[in-house]
Amino acid sequence: MAVTVALAGNPNVGKSTVFNVLTGLRQHTGNWTGKTVGPARGRWTLEGETYEAVDLPGVYSLEGGTPEERVAADYLDANRPDVLVVILDATALERTLALALELRPRHPRLVICLNLMDEAERLGLRIDCDALSAAFDAPVVPTRADRKKSVEALRRVIAVAAMAGPARQASDQSADGAGAPMQMASDLAKTVTLSQPRSRRDWDRLLLGKWTAWPTVLLLLFATFYLTVRGANLPSALLERGLDRLGARLSVLLAGASPTVRGLLLDGIYGTTAKVVAVMLPPMAIFFPLFSLLEDLGFLPRAALLLDRPFAACGSCGRQGLCMCMGCGCNAVGVTGCRIIPNEKERLAAILTNALVPCNGRFPSLILLAGILLGRSGSLSALATAGVLTACMVLSGAVTLAVTALLRKTLLRGRDGTFILELPPFRRPRLGQILVRSVLDRTLKVLGRAVTVAAPAGALIWLLGRLQVGGEPMLAVLARGMDPFAALLGLTGTLLLAFVLSFPANELLLPLALLIAGTGEAALPALLAVGGAPARTALCAALFTMFHWPCSTTVLTVWHETKRAKWTLCSILLPTAVGMLLCAIVNTVFRILS
Repeated sequence: MAVTVALAGNPNVGKSTVFNVLTGLRQHTGNWTGKTVGPARGRWTLEGETYEAVDLPGVYSLEGGTPEERVAADYLDANRPDVLVVILDATALERTLALALELRPRHPRLVICLNLMDEAERLGLRIDCDALSAAFDAPVVPTRADRKKSVEALRRVIAVAAMAGPARQASDQSADGAGAPMQMASDLAKTVTLSQPRSRRDWDRLLLGKWTAWPTVLLLLFATFYLTVRGANLPSALLERGLDRLGARLSVLLAGASPTVRGLLLDGIYGTTAKVVAVMLPPMAIFFPLFSLLEDLGFLPRAALLLDRPFAACGSCGRQGLCMCMGCGCNAVGVTGCRIIPNEKERLAAILTNALVPCNGRFPSLILLAGILLGRSGSLSALATAGVLTACMVLSGAVTLAVTALLRKTLLRGRDGTFILELPPFRRPRLGQILVRSVLDRTLKVLGRAVTVAAPAGALIWLLGRLQVGGEPMLAVLARGMDPFAALLGLTGTLLLAFVLSFPANELLLPLALLIAGTGEAALPALLAVGGAPARTALCAALFTMFHWPCSTTVLTVWHETKRAKWTLCSILLPTAVGMLLCAIVNTVFRILS
């Protein structure tokens, strides 16, 4: 039987990173709080013994009522781990010691992991580990979360603790009531800290002050989009050329096959998959590392803090802003992250509005549509496209706030919750980890999902294109049938059909539209000009790309989180209604002015 090891600690002390190094897993980590909502499990083996680690959510205490605190307390009450590892932040001992003092009386086999020692040393902090160990009557292991060597020492100390008999339980530590751990933490921190930290520049005051906060956020978003657009043009062209050559070679290899088989494999499956890869891979390969860089710096929790005031005015809090930032990567992840919101009505509002934020699967389509709308000539085009994408994010935030306010005053009326957020320090980005995480955990994972869906979707669309109804291809009949309704939204039947067929994954939208129209990416402007007003169609298509039903994965996630068909259906209809309303307004304005 495996030795069970529970990892506990405050948010943002590097707990999930320690868990990853201990177990060899790649649980997603970041320089912001609220990453772990439910326990994660992993294993490792040392000298023939198997150890199972449980990464508990980050909490400040087990006495509160937040979802994280309930999960951690319930686990520790129902499952007594063989060893409890409490992870402390060496740069913030007074704050992180309180939880350790609360847990000490409950668990005899305790190990203290004094993490982030590299940051403490840069600040000039020296900590007496022997004195800390004596105070807890437990071993203390100083670690650097991303260094395997220091975590290896932690593995060995855990092994020794697991074999040892129960240590003395300091039950007297809890006798003074709930406030005792915090009173004791202050005194103990002063006792074991041998030097005061050096003063450091207050970047929050410099960059996120009253007059600099929102300009800084918008500038960072603009720079991220500009680098993505500017950097993706050449790789996208080269990749498309390479995939075309590969398609030509496959055509030679399949020369002896029947026309039906050749068409299904080459035009259907390979053609759709190649278009998805060419459209998605270059922007994602640039956008995800940049987004991960901002995350590692500590940008996301600061964005959530800035969003707290506008969300509070709408009856929510900054935690929803944090989930909204998560939705920029993936709406399904953003919906799951809503577990960090303890207020049920606020959590539902955050779940239902998360799809109003464009996820990574929609960014490639938005980039192409913005480029067509503005032209594609040189750096000025990239600047303009980045400006449009930044405006899209601002619009997305404004719509999210408006819909949240509407929900909190109607369907989800109730008492407002509270919001406490600990701002992590600005940290030096770990470039190697950023590249690995952004390429393996994000780019290739999302691309793999899109390709998995694209292959059968391509086969289906090819078959629908060959299936004749009244002498016409089924695709043409379906697209023409949608034309009248699509025209009300400033779209074409082909585009609306592509939106419907891309329900499994947003990444398929434009590749499917091109496949339905039987054209290549170079003919995308002509596809948008079918309605007679390419600028209007491109703008409406961009708006509907931002605001329409979420992908199938997100819908299933909403069902999993709410277990209610009513809220799952609402999560589909709400963003779709917003998109249709905005497209109808823009279309009407264009028609009046033309």
